[in-house]
Amino acid sequence: MGHSSTTTTSILGRITLAQLVRSRDFQIRTRLCTSTVNRYAIAIKAGAVMPPLQVALVDGVHILVDGFHRAAAYEALGYAEVDASVIEATRDNALWMAAEANTRHGLPLTNKEHRQVFRTYIHTGQHLKGKRRKQYREIQADLQKPHTTLRNWMEKDFPSLFRAMSRDSCGAEGGLPDRPAPPPTDAQGPLKALEDVRQAYQETTCPEARQAIRERFQEYALAIVGEGWQETQSDF
Repeated sequence: MGHSSTTTTSILGRITLAQLVRSRDFQIRTRLCTSTVNRYAIAIKAGAVMPPLQVALVDGVHILVDGFHRAAAYEALGYAEVDASVIEATRDNALWMAAEANTRHGLPLTNKEHRQVFRTYIHTGQHLKGKRRKQYREIQADLQKPHTTLRNWMEKDFPSLFRAMSRDSCGAEGGLPDRPAPPPTDAQGPLKALEDVRQAYQETTCPEARQAIRERFQEYALAIVGEGWQETQSDF
């Protein structure tokens, strides 16, 4: 993953939930998953020990950067204070800490959330390595997204940087990645429908709903890629 420039050691302690800043600026996910909050609450009530919340101390203000679902579960159970790991950070460092933390969770990010992680990655300078800009395959290793997707996002979200990176790539081995040939006209409608299904799946955060979509999609895929028709022996 991309790295933060902060080297400050984190301090473990107790923090008051009511005083903890939970700003949308530091939350990559578009909304909390209710089933995840409920699952955490049940686990906490049963005695499970949760990891401490991750908190950034920015200009004297405690900002939650990792643990939004856990914080909501604690509040639902009536907790006033919880364990937290606090690290002093700049605003940019805190923004990247929040974005990076969400990429490590078991709860999948939607495509929209992945793109917000990418934007935060660029805004906070994670694409820089010393005095040079990282290439797309290096960014791919950081964000775990295809370099072609990252290149398309860069072109749309950061056109000036995209042009600069294109100039960088002119002298790099292999040059720019080839763009795939467009599909036949008759295939564009069905392919667009498949893309809509993929995006809808990526925007679904509920684990049970994602599993239902996967199972139905697998049924359709097996039906489409099957033989369809087989010639049999005839007695005539």
